[in-house]
Amino acid sequence: MAENPFEYRLLASGDSFIDREDEMESLLESVKGGQNITIFSPRRYGKSSLILEAFDRLGERNTVYIDFNRVNSIPELASRLVTGVTESVFSSFEKGVSMVKDTLLSLRPTFTPNERGGISISLELVKTEEDLEKALHFSQELAEKRDLDIVIAMDEFQRINTLDGDRLERLLRSVIQEQDWVTYIFSGSQVNMLREIFESGDRPFFQSTKIMKLGKLPKDPFKEYIVRSFEKTGFNIKNDIVDEILDITEGHPMRTKELCFELWNKKQSGKEVDSVRELLYVLIFNDMYLEDTWNRIRSAVHRRTLEALANNDKPHSQESIQKYELKSNSHVQRALTSLEREGILYEGEIVDPFLRMWIKKRVVRST
Repeated sequence: MAENPFEYRLLASGDSFIDREDEMESLLESVKGGQNITIFSPRRYGKSSLILEAFDRLGERNTVYIDFNRVNSIPELASRLVTGVTESVFSSFEKGVSMVKDTLLSLRPTFTPNERGGISISLELVKTEEDLEKALHFSQELAEKRDLDIVIAMDEFQRINTLDGDRLERLLRSVIQEQDWVTYIFSGSQVNMLREIFESGDRPFFQSTKIMKLGKLPKDPFKEYIVRSFEKTGFNIKNDIVDEILDITEGHPMRTKELCFELWNKKQSGKEVDSVRELLYVLIFNDMYLEDTWNRIRSAVHRRTLEALANNDKPHSQESIQKYELKSNSHVQRALTSLEREGILYEGEIVDPFLRMWIKKRVVRST
């Protein structure tokens, strides 16, 4: 039995990685040229997949991926950084231990072999900031000794704010600007917070990286991918059905795959779908994430602003302010700013097309 080709919960790679060739070319050019880069995108737009796909195409470089969602302390950051660099560089446990000990002796490293035959390292940090600085220098020192280039990606980097952000930002910036053998990719999905780090004049990382914004995927490559994936697994799909899917999801990477996933399952069970929207409504009305997202929004003005956007009304207009009881332009602006910060909006639009449709169909505004 063929497997559903539209897995949407995992990071996309290989055949499931769609387009982004312009962004990929820009990312690879930056990395190969030693230019640090920052990638902004809302959640589920594929930034992590872009980074890991780029790593696959950087065969001659050593790559390290650190997910700040899994970093809960400065010592943990230091250990993940050192372990990632070491695992990337060394395939032999004994060879790695010998060289790493020389560099990290003052940090009291403990070594254990991992499943891939490499090394996992834990560090005993006593003077936290001083020891972290040594760990940060480690990648440059190792790269120089081994005569190789290292690329380090720090995903969801805005979470640095939870780790004594200002002090750690200054330390990171002071070390990174001295490193010529190591290139950094910073990325995150809380766009406003990440922009504050890299675009605010009073922050250490101001204008220190090239900025890349990820938008929705263009329709033509997505259409080719959908048709090819259905045909590869033995199913035909009509062009008007594919067009309807892309009109609904507007090129949102994860939601497009999710809708195709459900449609493929219907075909696999022998059921034909005449209307994608009927399938969509069943899907979104059973999606607890959408209801949970709505329930987390406590402010009536925030909810009404989203209702206006879901109905394609302009919340700043006097007509919308009256229709949706939004009080004033200043209330609307505060709501928009807050919703952008929370990742529900991106550049003034509702990020998740399913949430927009859920609001439009389910929300009844009390008067």
